[in-house]
Amino acid sequence: METSTRRILILLSIIAAIGLVTLYSASYIMTYRYPYPPPNYYLVHQVVSMIVGVILMIILSVFDYRKHESYTGIYYILVIVALIAVFFSSGIVGSHRWISIGSYSVQSSEFAKIFILIYLASYVSRKNGDISTFKTGIFDPLVRLLPIYLLVFLEPDLGTTILLLILTLIVLYIAGAKLLHVLSIVGLGLLAFFGAYAAGLLHSYQAERLTSFFTYLVTGSSNYQANIAMSAINSGGVFGSGPGGAVYKFFLPVQFSDFIFAVFGEEFGLIGIILILLLYYMLIREIVHIALKVDDIFAKVYVTGFAFLIGVQILFNAGVSLGILPVTGVTLPFFSYGGSSVIALLAGLGVVINIAYTNRD
Repeated sequence: METSTRRILILLSIIAAIGLVTLYSASYIMTYRYPYPPPNYYLVHQVVSMIVGVILMIILSVFDYRKHESYTGIYYILVIVALIAVFFSSGIVGSHRWISIGSYSVQSSEFAKIFILIYLASYVSRKNGDISTFKTGIFDPLVRLLPIYLLVFLEPDLGTTILLLILTLIVLYIAGAKLLHVLSIVGLGLLAFFGAYAAGLLHSYQAERLTSFFTYLVTGSSNYQANIAMSAINSGGVFGSGPGGAVYKFFLPVQFSDFIFAVFGEEFGLIGIILILLLYYMLIREIVHIALKVDDIFAKVYVTGFAFLIGVQILFNAGVSLGILPVTGVTLPFFSYGGSSVIALLAGLGVVINIAYTNRD
């Protein structure tokens, strides 16, 4: 497993390096928009976040992962407090998702993703992997995690809420929950979601995103954002316009985060898209390889869940630019701008590394 760990770090470094190049290209144009940040503003913040994340990764890579199970209750309280704290911070465009610390900000929901993996791994471990009934496999963990889902939803952050629920169900199913039980929750969730949509309970921008997406599915006519994103990727052709050569980034909203995949596609073309997806595939494969090699239930569930977390986030972010998903606001792992995302994922990876070394042959 030491080989897998080395490969993970190499692949991660390549992905992050490409991400920084793309991030700078996508973000320096913000200097032309009010309030006129410096050209390297987002790049510097991202690098600082990566440094903090690497430090946490190193610390957690030498911290015995088995101790996390006994700290689950403390982690739960800390996450709830952090998610409540955002409502006392200044809202940004009507949302309360960040806790401001000087020129930096912390997005609590990003750390909630890692906590949910730790909680589920601990829960399944305490049950000795026996979660085949509806109560133990689905009902109990969902009820206990319900406050987290609700707080993230109320921020409001519908995309992350859906991601957390999907991640939870995937992990529980892989850990032993029955498919019928999982599908029943999916069905109830869809009914509740469409009921809220039909009743006008969603925020206006959330409803607009969904309306645009449903219209695209029915008529093939995409909205402005999706049109620009897909045009960017199409204009990239096979080889792309080269680093810094994207034109459509001037018209994309949050092009350094939500739509960075489109910017990357325009500048690096189809070859670049295939390369980055291949790198992500290899990264996930090495993480899964570690999960297959360990016997400890906590370790196996956590590492598998972490692999799926990365995979689901890639699907969410790339799917938005490709027009197959509505705008979610989910970052591209280790790639797009998002300090909290980078720090949380690197910290989560530190736990994976410790598991690999603790269980090495």
